Amino acid sequence: MTQVFLILAHEKADQLSALIERLAPADGPNRAVVHIDRKSPLWRETRGRFLAGNSNATLVARPVAVRWGHASQLAATRLLLRAALARPFDLAHLISGADWPIVPPAAMAASFAGACHIEVVPGVQSERMKRIRLDARMLRPDPGRPSEWYPARTLRHLSALLPARRLQPWGPWQKGSQWWSLPRDVCEVVLAGLDRAFATGLLAGTVCADEHLIQTIVAHQFPDRIATNRRFLRWGEGASPAILGAGDLPEILASGAWFARKVAAEVDDFFYALPSS
Repeated sequence: MTQVFLILAHEKADQLSALIERLAPADGPNRAVVHIDRKSPLWRETRGRFLAGNSNATLVARPVAVRWGHASQLAATRLLLRAALARPFDLAHLISGADWPIVPPAAMAASFAGACHIEVVPGVQSERMKRIRLDARMLRPDPGRPSEWYPARTLRHLSALLPARRLQPWGPWQKGSQWWSLPRDVCEVVLAGLDRAFATGLLAGTVCADEHLIQTIVAHQFPDRIATNRRFLRWGEGASPAILGAGDLPEILASGAWFARKVAAEVDDFFYALPSS
């Protein structure tokens, strides 16, 4: 069984190299396909040259500039899927450069039974996909003016007045984590859906479409194959996962998950000691 690990990264070359070596060593059966955010220092300074020694690691040569909450996140995922599907595999995992495998890839293969390991929740925050939000990313607030006059704030107010008119080609929108593990046949359907979404402009003005589009496609096309997404995380302040540490290890190991997120070697490198085989 062949697995391919689709990695969205933007920092920490050493940790990323260690992650790829753990998942897809040059002498193993698995592959890694890496997208490095084009606007990140990791791309500008290295162009992925630190991956050159691993024949099982493929770098997306023309990456996109990724912004949080923007359709560029799905554009990067689309590039990863297209590169992965150019060669055979049985199971694909979408992860970030801040993730780490809790169990070896061989254990993932042994417990895989053709399911779609993806989080899907119906009817949550579907307005993100229905409404059109005007893009205010280039407008900077002026500290010398009252906040109600900020151009970006004005665009947000105008966005709320636009009617919710957007097609739902795969049925009602679903929501879930951006990260998943999917069989090849499902990946083929997902890539076709992404191609359709970008060709038709379906994602223009959406917010966090990475948490809705693929989840919706899988939920409606493969409802009988959905299973837990096999990720362990602990929410921190706000809407971001907390950095995991050695104190979380007992719960991590007992979770039955395949990946932990997120980890940072400069904070706590406990995860390097997890078994690799």
